[in-house]
Amino acid sequence: MDLATFSLRMRRVDFLDGLGVYVEAEQVSLAHVRKRLLRVALRHQRSYPLAPSNRRAERSQALSQAVAAFVRDFDIEPSAVHLCLARHELMLNRLVLPVAARENLRQVLEYEIERVVPLRRDEIFYDYQVRESGGGEAGRLAVLIISVPRRVVREYVEALEVAGVRPKAIGIAASALGDYAAFCRGTLDAPLALVVRSGADFEVALFADRQLIASHAVRGGTPPVVAEIQQMVRRDLAEVFHAPQTAVELLYAIPSNGIVLPEGEGGNLFALASGRLDAPPEFFTRPEPAVLPAVGAALGAVREGVVNINLLPEEHRPGLQEGLFVPIILLVAVVVLAMIYSGSVVIRDEITRRDLARQVAALEPQVAAVKKEEAEARTLQERVTTLTTDQDRRMVAYLKELTDRIPIDAYLTTFRYRNGRIELDGFANRASELIQILESSSLLRNVQFTSPTTAGQAGQERFSIVAEVEG
Repeated sequence: MDLATFSLRMRRVDFLDGLGVYVEAEQVSLAHVRKRLLRVALRHQRSYPLAPSNRRAERSQALSQAVAAFVRDFDIEPSAVHLCLARHELMLNRLVLPVAARENLRQVLEYEIERVVPLRRDEIFYDYQVRESGGGEAGRLAVLIISVPRRVVREYVEALEVAGVRPKAIGIAASALGDYAAFCRGTLDAPLALVVRSGADFEVALFADRQLIASHAVRGGTPPVVAEIQQMVRRDLAEVFHAPQTAVELLYAIPSNGIVLPEGEGGNLFALASGRLDAPPEFFTRPEPAVLPAVGAALGAVREGVVNINLLPEEHRPGLQEGLFVPIILLVAVVVLAMIYSGSVVIRDEITRRDLARQVAALEPQVAAVKKEEAEARTLQERVTTLTTDQDRRMVAYLKELTDRIPIDAYLTTFRYRNGRIELDGFANRASELIQILESSSLLRNVQFTSPTTAGQAGQERFSIVAEVEG
């Protein structure tokens, strides 16, 4: 390890337990990484099945149960949790902008994003990676936009909160793989292409200068051949103003039951960790590609990440005090005190640190409750704004009609009006009777359930109904 690498590692000295959660189409993989000073170890890993995306309630419940079981079975108290999303959940688009846009790039993207993303701005969370061509005022910016529907993020975050954990960052499989490769190699500067199994498909992710350059979903049951990957790489490098003839290293994640690559096609991502990441023997002997993004996410949770992609909105991201638990200044102070006062001082400092950690853990539920109340207040304000716009009188009429017709043993948890439709969620003793009751209204038509009714609390049925409004 050279001096520069050692200096970089020293800045990341910490005492942390990170939990990485990688959600795929039909399974979730979890990894627990522990950092003690400079030593980083993969302690536990496991995968659990999930219901498909069209069974959202079952999928969320299975995700909550899997995370809760993993934390309980291995007695984990994670310092930070990073959620990692699979390629099929994401939208990746590229924008080319004048170099002058860099000064206000976030504001420019707010105006431009709907031009490349097939959803409204208020329906997505996004982050980006940017590269500059140089050339002064004539230069350009290549901006890779990574976006995800807000609904997907909310469902997963709520499922994790049910399990008793809250993510401090939401990344993607490609960036997690980049963090894993950077940790094992010590750098992610030279161009590197990673090929990994993603459900029934493959993902090809390209990195350079510690940035994600591109991510491709390759359909089918076999990985792309080297010639096809090289063609992708040359095109991607050219789009971000990088020399397309640059040599690119190629690494694969090989499934334990699957494809054997021809000799010389590329290195093995699992073997990359040998001698660098302290991991259980089964990590190497029975490699599972789905585990790698979870490990990469857990490495990010213990401050070992280098690819800066976080889809979590900025207002929900941790501050510096949450991410720099033992900064380098404190480390130097501990070393000096250890030399002067002997090892007993280090022991007392560790006891103090643990006491502070317990106090912080005790306060976290209160902080979470305040944040939840703030979110609810914002939601209520949005609803009030909707009710007080130019459709006031119509909304009051609809509300009065629903108040008169819905039985007293039923209540609503959600009321939405948009695009000429009313959406209702709630609980009732006999949810099936609501369709006929609402259909008899002169203000509503085409009343129907949007999902099957499910059992709720106190024997009631949970329902979701949509109806078109007359006029």
